[in-house]
Amino acid sequence: WFTNLGFNYAPLQYTNFALRGGPRLRISPEISFWNGINTDRRKKLRFSFFHNGRKGVDNSFRRYSVEAGFTYQPTNALQLSVFPNISLNRDQMQWVNNLEVDGDPRYLNGTITQETFSLSLRLNYTINPNLTIQYWGQPFISQGTYADFKSITDPLAVRFENRVRLYGPEEITLNEGLYEVDENQDGQVDFSFSNPDFSFIQFRSNLVVRWEYIPGSELFLVWSQDLTTSGDPSTNLLPDLESNIFGTGLAQNIFLIKATYRFAF
Repeated sequence: WFTNLGFNYAPLQYTNFALRGGPRLRISPEISFWNGINTDRRKKLRFSFFHNGRKGVDNSFRRYSVEAGFTYQPTNALQLSVFPNISLNRDQMQWVNNLEVDGDPRYLNGTITQETFSLSLRLNYTINPNLTIQYWGQPFISQGTYADFKSITDPLAVRFENRVRLYGPEEITLNEGLYEVDENQDGQVDFSFSNPDFSFIQFRSNLVVRWEYIPGSELFLVWSQDLTTSGDPSTNLLPDLESNIFGTGLAQNIFLIKATYRFAF
């Protein structure tokens, strides 16, 4: 068996990219960890588990991800593995948009609550040394909802509360999928932006048949499938994934034939 464990503390850090072309932004100090466990890899059935997380000391962000699964190899010719993964993310400084109001920039951020799930399935079958079949497939979904919209006022401030201006309920309203902001509360909309909530759904797979018809020369038959669509972020994660992948989703299919020939002199 095998295991590892680690911790990290970052007392001071900055990012030049979080505001998408805006000024450098200070990130709150964070604590992070990672840990993995694998059973005996010599066994026909083996399991593994890995998780990691990070959290701002002022609770401005927290993220956690866990992946666990198994690999089953009953014979040298056949191997099957299944690995689901789920990630949770809550970040009060998630970028939304960069706007300009009366010549002044607004670096708009919000608090995102995000859930992501994926499942990787892999099958390898060696019929003989010259003929193999490989399959990989992965359903994927990521949902995010936003709240507590804010603009950056002092990106290098030490305290999180001093870096932003939080828009209160009397300053921002949601109207038919459009957020309208009245900063000075004079009854006039100063700027607006689209509701950034999302549900991104994807299913990708590859099937590859390899035949070495003569030594050094091979023929590949490939089937690749891709389904990408949007769901409803207000529904639960797995029902939204199932209804779009196995329901109304339209897949793009690619078929490929590749042949190589080795000239020997």
